[in-house]
Amino acid sequence: TRRRISAQRNSQSETALETLKEALAATNINDLDEQDEEGAEVQRESDTERRVSGLGSLETFSGISAASHLHDYSVPASANVEHFRNSENLLRKDAGSAGRPRNHSEQPFHSPAGPVRMSTADYFPNGSATTVMMHSHRNRSMPSIRADSGMYGMRTFASTQFASQKRGFLRRKVPLEEMISYTSEPLTRSLMNLPREMNRDAVRGFRVIQRFMGNCDDDVSLNEKFADVLWLANVGVRNQPMRDEIFCQLAKQITGNPSPAAAEKGWTLMGVLLYAFRPTQVFLPHLEAFVDSAPISTLALKRFLRLQLGRVRRTGSRTSELTVKELRLAMTVPSRPLVFGGALGEIMADPELVNRNTGLPRVLEQLTGLIISLDGESTEGLFRVPGNSDAIFMTRLRIEAGQLEFSDITDPNVPASLLKEWLRDLADPLIPESMYDECMANPSDPAAVKDILERVPDTSLHVIKYLLGFLSGLLRPSVQAKTKMDSSNLALLLGPTILRNPVNDLKDMFANSSGEQTFVQTLLDNFASS
Repeated sequence: TRRRISAQRNSQSETALETLKEALAATNINDLDEQDEEGAEVQRESDTERRVSGLGSLETFSGISAASHLHDYSVPASANVEHFRNSENLLRKDAGSAGRPRNHSEQPFHSPAGPVRMSTADYFPNGSATTVMMHSHRNRSMPSIRADSGMYGMRTFASTQFASQKRGFLRRKVPLEEMISYTSEPLTRSLMNLPREMNRDAVRGFRVIQRFMGNCDDDVSLNEKFADVLWLANVGVRNQPMRDEIFCQLAKQITGNPSPAAAEKGWTLMGVLLYAFRPTQVFLPHLEAFVDSAPISTLALKRFLRLQLGRVRRTGSRTSELTVKELRLAMTVPSRPLVFGGALGEIMADPELVNRNTGLPRVLEQLTGLIISLDGESTEGLFRVPGNSDAIFMTRLRIEAGQLEFSDITDPNVPASLLKEWLRDLADPLIPESMYDECMANPSDPAAVKDILERVPDTSLHVIKYLLGFLSGLLRPSVQAKTKMDSSNLALLLGPTILRNPVNDLKDMFANSSGEQTFVQTLLDNFASS
């Protein structure tokens, strides 16, 4: 009996050991150990650069030497990778699953112990907040990109989230700078630690990016490039772990690219893909820092990318795949003048975007006209109830692409939602930020509000008067009885779009929200009929 029990225990131990080996193989534990080494190597390089250049010549987070807090914020890179894997619900192997992949649909960021609140250490595990200049190992003559702004940037993200790569007979480790810089060679594996079944898509996706940017010798037609981009966009829609991988590949090919024209194509492709999906919450601030610090040749293109990043931060990724029609429209937007996100003065100076007879932006007249023609005056909760997200997306895409056909829109909440987006996305608010404090000083005093209006620039004042005239029609008692939206409700919803707090602080914004509502309500109650 003792021998039988002992044999059973030995068998159970061997089974458990085999299961553990399979789990370790699935999580690439060697890569995690090498990531720790890579993070330490990055820290050593940063410390060396600080000693050579002098502490005063480098920017430090909050003016404090990062080296003095190294031990306070140090977190193993493997821990951050494990958080990322848990958040994305990646492939796991155990005795019950037999290697079966789980669902990769979008899920909130979780750790095994529950929801995780990311801290400074999660984004910058080595504690160094020093700004680092990135130099391409292949193209020293190209202007470098300051990818790390404070604690965000491609170098920071790659040091913790990229898979360790080796090459050559001696299997030497590929330097981090090379992993985040342009290459003319194809990839043999994903940049990040992805499930094995996604590695083939990652390799193919990088080839698609190279072909689109013109950095490979493949002779492909425009139709083939279009089909490639459609495939790439929908791979990101279907598989959340692939989204950050695709944006990292684009950033890699843009950084130090020897052809400015190819780099501009890369930025354009990034903006188009943002119509389909967004980066994860972990990677989004790093991509924003990369875009903000990059030397993009065209100011309009940089504005377009910032606008796209701000939009996806609010709306998230699509739930349905991108259609051929939608992609054709999206491909035309980056080369067109900005309708959403442009400065009002620039819009008024473009004959295509302004009605010369009325001196008003065409988009403003089109959206307000649609609200009235679709019986918005009888729609309960107008401006409060959001429109269908897919309809809003498609309508905005048409406006941005210059195709003003709205015959398929039947819900007035769609143009109402877009009107709020257009006002909110203006490069400068209708009431200049320099007057914000005056608006908050006496928001309920009609005389003080009138004095402010008289000093508003003529172009903005013309738009404000048209907007107040439109809203006055919605404030008629017969209309209010149907929409259930009085001046107080409209002011609450439209206040942040007309006034914009210049201080980007949540506490201050919350404290001033009632003052913004009062100011706009004073406008509606006293000047809406003028």
